[in-house]
Amino acid sequence: MKHTPLVRVFLTVALICSGVIFSVFSASGSEDVHPFLKQVTRKTYPNAHAVLAKEIESIHFKNDGTYVDEDEVFITILDEDGKRSEKIQSFYIDRYYAKLDVRVMEVIKKDGRPVPVNLKVNSREDTPLSDTEANIYDPKRKILKVFLPDLEIGDTIHYRIHREYFKAVIPNHLYGMVLGQYTFPVRFYQFTLKGPSKVKLYTLIKDKVKGCVTYRRWVKNGQQIQQWVFRDVPQITPEPSMPPFIRVAMRLLYSTLPSWEEASRWYASLVEPKLTPTPGIIAKVEELTRGLSTEEAKIRAIFYFVAQKIRYMGVTAEKNRPGFEPHAVAMTFSRRYGVCRDKAALLVSMLRVAGFKANMALVNVGNKLDREIPVPYFNHAVAVLRAETGAPITFMDPTSETSKQFFPDYERDSSCLIADRRGERLRVTPVLPPERNLFQVTIRDIFSNKRGLYGKLDAVCTGFVDTAFRYLMMVKGKEERAELLLRMFKRRYPGMEMAHVVWSDPADRSRPFSFSFDFRISRSAVSAGRGFSFFLPLSNMENPGVLDRWILGKADMVKREYPLRFGYTYLTRVLEAIHFSQPPVEITLPVIPNVANNVVDYYTTFTLKGKATLFIRREFALKKLEVSPGQYQQIVNVQHDRRQRITLPVILRGEK
Repeated sequence: MKHTPLVRVFLTVALICSGVIFSVFSASGSEDVHPFLKQVTRKTYPNAHAVLAKEIESIHFKNDGTYVDEDEVFITILDEDGKRSEKIQSFYIDRYYAKLDVRVMEVIKKDGRPVPVNLKVNSREDTPLSDTEANIYDPKRKILKVFLPDLEIGDTIHYRIHREYFKAVIPNHLYGMVLGQYTFPVRFYQFTLKGPSKVKLYTLIKDKVKGCVTYRRWVKNGQQIQQWVFRDVPQITPEPSMPPFIRVAMRLLYSTLPSWEEASRWYASLVEPKLTPTPGIIAKVEELTRGLSTEEAKIRAIFYFVAQKIRYMGVTAEKNRPGFEPHAVAMTFSRRYGVCRDKAALLVSMLRVAGFKANMALVNVGNKLDREIPVPYFNHAVAVLRAETGAPITFMDPTSETSKQFFPDYERDSSCLIADRRGERLRVTPVLPPERNLFQVTIRDIFSNKRGLYGKLDAVCTGFVDTAFRYLMMVKGKEERAELLLRMFKRRYPGMEMAHVVWSDPADRSRPFSFSFDFRISRSAVSAGRGFSFFLPLSNMENPGVLDRWILGKADMVKREYPLRFGYTYLTRVLEAIHFSQPPVEITLPVIPNVANNVVDYYTTFTLKGKATLFIRREFALKKLEVSPGQYQQIVNVQHDRRQRITLPVILRGEK
């Protein structure tokens, strides 16, 4: 999602933004003389593509949580990259909650001359990409894109907008976040909050840049006024696979919510009336669980019904709080489709019918919210099984129709809030232990007296690896499936010939996905003279797992300023049993130091049974979804070690 720099970010599940009223005005005349723009040059900002030269934003709120937001922005373009990134200005629109009046949209040329932008000619409304990808249609939720056809290097984009939020998401409460730092420098940004003096407003600046922020507060005519000024804030240089920008940049949080528990109670009051089961739902639960003796079997039957039989799509029709409020479960069940919150609500209702304690929960996928100030920015809704004590046992996301997992890895280590009438604190979804995302390769082979290697390879998957394989296999034909599986290992061990590939039914979720094939390697050893040979077992392949190369490839920097997010924990295990058709006189095994720390485990063990059979076990486990800059070096070291270790051969000595 593209944000105009330092404009207030609203990352709620509904993308709460604004409605739009077209108007075109030019701020012509003497008021258009902006001497501060002369301070923004390539000389004063040598490393910037663009600069937020000035922004003045003011929010005036009422007791009921509604407010008016006035925002004036000046962005100066310094090079071609800045021109490319800012040539289109985007504004999110949600007419259920607000409307927007674009009062000025112009380009100030280098000579100070303002050139108005005709919005009727140079703007259009698009459906948000996230909605299109999720098969959701909402005519009141759009993105207004404004094209700046005459933008040139040295120009300044100038706009003034007026937002009127006529409906609060959480009644009688205001909350939000503004960025005080961005990917280009901030020369000056003033943000003001004004409202009734009796309203308690909680505020906090996170990741503060020293010496760049000033604050003052005063009361006038029964109104409290709080003002922050950000000056000369340095830009952030983004890094690959870093956490969301809004988690590492300097940011101001504000909220009238006294606690996360208050937000939890509000969401419970919104969703609980929608969870009442119908006779049809009760009958379906009885049908799904009939004859099942264990709780786990009953839970799985209900989960897979909602995941597979309720299609993920929707047309927004909620009247109270669109974007947050699920439809009544009766509607979702009868129509057999719904968006995330609809499917989660139906799953919760059906689990309760079956006798389980379950609630809905909001999740901010891939991000962690700040605990200190309750700013409930969530972008997803799921279900959660709970113990009698109320503690969460299992998070469940039924949006994927092909997943065997209850809860996908990309939603783990993310902030979540359980809807509970008693109130719940902000939590983080649990991270899976690596062995729950296992890719295990078992190799049984024979080393012939001609230095060839032949045998059979079996692979089995669990967790995310299982889900990934099922998805890939289900969208391909039979011949494409075979080629997909074989291509994985052709890349990892050049010269390997493979045949007789078979695989399990990707639609059968009763057992882990697996596949196998026969293989032959004509020359797996190199003569070293005097009866010695250098032998490279098949388990020596560099990246035998599904995720190894992709995950470790993210560690491509010498050092980092920000955390590195992997997205998955996982374990790759390779077991090889090599039988020597002509046992060597002597076997010399490489010495490979093992690695174990709080980020990764990496080890290799060799076991000889006489001189006829060699057992090799290799394991690589990634234990964290996110590593700090201090822990990053551990990943870099593992990369280096792995490249060296695959070249270490087993040395065989035969008869002279």
